[in-house]
Amino acid sequence: MAGPRTRDPERKARILAAAAALGARRGFHAISMADIGAEAGIVGSGVYRHFESKTAILIAMHDQVMDRLAGGAAAILAAGGTDAQTMSALVRDHIQVAMQDRDALALYHREIQTLPEDDRRRLRRAQRHYLEEWVHVLAGLRRDLADGELRLAVHAAIGAIHATLFFRSGLAVDRMAALLDTMAHGCLGITSERQLTNA
Repeated sequence: MAGPRTRDPERKARILAAAAALGARRGFHAISMADIGAEAGIVGSGVYRHFESKTAILIAMHDQVMDRLAGGAAAILAAGGTDAQTMSALVRDHIQVAMQDRDALALYHREIQTLPEDDRRRLRRAQRHYLEEWVHVLAGLRRDLADGELRLAVHAAIGAIHATLFFRSGLAVDRMAALLDTMAHGCLGITSERQLTNA
């Protein structure tokens, strides 16, 4: 007798990637479950085995992005480097996420207000906690800044990185990452580890 059918985690990941790519190109509300399935190489009914609705897909996509950012930050903080090393690592990790998960992160910005209130609040809390990690580290490097100024610098740095979500520069990946690293550190008012190494 055959056992219960298990869900393929790779298929779930394909669905999320397909939804992010389609949503970024056409707008999330302009696509259907069937469109997402076709993009992922799965029949429309197969998508429902993993997600009950487009909203469920959007929530899972947002959770995936926030989990990736939070997990990266936790690992960097646990590594126990200096404040300068930690800050530069946080910047580099965020750049990596912005470039690798560009479509999903862009949809986070565009669509978070459309989510059910409980999910929206939960994700906003996770986002605030992540930003607090940056503020705490920067506070050790920029003792000249008041609390509100630290927060402004962090938002400016992340905003500089997120410019790549909505503007296609045509630059090579390595060049774009290096420029974003320099620009984000400039917003924070500190010198990047990359610049110190190359000096």
